[in-house]
Amino acid sequence: MTRKFTNFRFDPKLALVLKIVVSFISFLVVARSISWVDVGKVFSQVQIGWVVIALAVFWIAQVGSALRCVYIARALGGNLDLSTSVRAHFIGLWFNQVLPTSLGGDVVKVATLRKTLGLSIALRSAILDRFSGLLFLMIAIAVTLPFYWELFTESSLVYALALLSMGFLIAVGLFSWGASYFQQRFIRFPWLIEPLKLLSDIWSFRSTRRLWEQFWTSAIVHFNGIVTYALLGLALGVRIDFLTFILIVPLVFLVALLPISFAGWGVREVGSVWLFGMVGVAKESALAMSIAFGLVLIIAGLPGLPYIFRRNVTPALGDEVSPR
Repeated sequence: MTRKFTNFRFDPKLALVLKIVVSFISFLVVARSISWVDVGKVFSQVQIGWVVIALAVFWIAQVGSALRCVYIARALGGNLDLSTSVRAHFIGLWFNQVLPTSLGGDVVKVATLRKTLGLSIALRSAILDRFSGLLFLMIAIAVTLPFYWELFTESSLVYALALLSMGFLIAVGLFSWGASYFQQRFIRFPWLIEPLKLLSDIWSFRSTRRLWEQFWTSAIVHFNGIVTYALLGLALGVRIDFLTFILIVPLVFLVALLPISFAGWGVREVGSVWLFGMVGVAKESALAMSIAFGLVLIIAGLPGLPYIFRRNVTPALGDEVSPR
């Protein structure tokens, strides 16, 4: 007997509950192996000056990300100025911290840019902006693989990183080239048009100028994120060399990108305790760094609040982000 699932609908409320549960369980897992009293002692010794510098560095990274989005939109035929991109970016950054996943703010960002760019370019720009950061992260992991051999005692983890990073890069190259080459042959399949267009967009960025624009802006975002984390570690009394931060922090960010928790909370903390623990950092200190970084994310998104209540932004947030 064949079952039909035509009446199935995605329930956002159920997804939200599940993500909150995942975050809660993740914190419980961490709590079983650490002393919260010791975590409190780590925070009690925080040096606020380094935290302020970390926040400033992170804000610079966000402006770099907004500029990257400007380059992407212009390459796709849109006309986006930096001030509008910064506004949309900070609005999205704030909503990333209050919506169920770190991708929720991208939906709001698309709605904000829709009036300026049109839905198609706004949607593709937001996706490619997020993808560009992920691509650079994978390239960074692939390039630094020899250092991971010296850092980790478990060779299986290094093999997994090699498989993940190199496999991702090869897959992106093949699929984007294939989409660009075969796009016209699949035009009779409407449901494939938008995915193929997005993949062919990636292939179109192989030109020297576009590639350089994405490279240097993504480099700023990537390394400023690492520096922010390292400065928070310094503020909390964590004493490890900067190369270790360069190698570990991208992996923590990669774990936090998994869309299974509320704004990355919980899974980021599990990843931080596990990964930094492998290089000798105390669990309490690793947890404190992760919580501090999460708080910096929330504070960094505050500049987006004034934009949300402006008359020219609020209607866009109420629009439905739909291709129809």
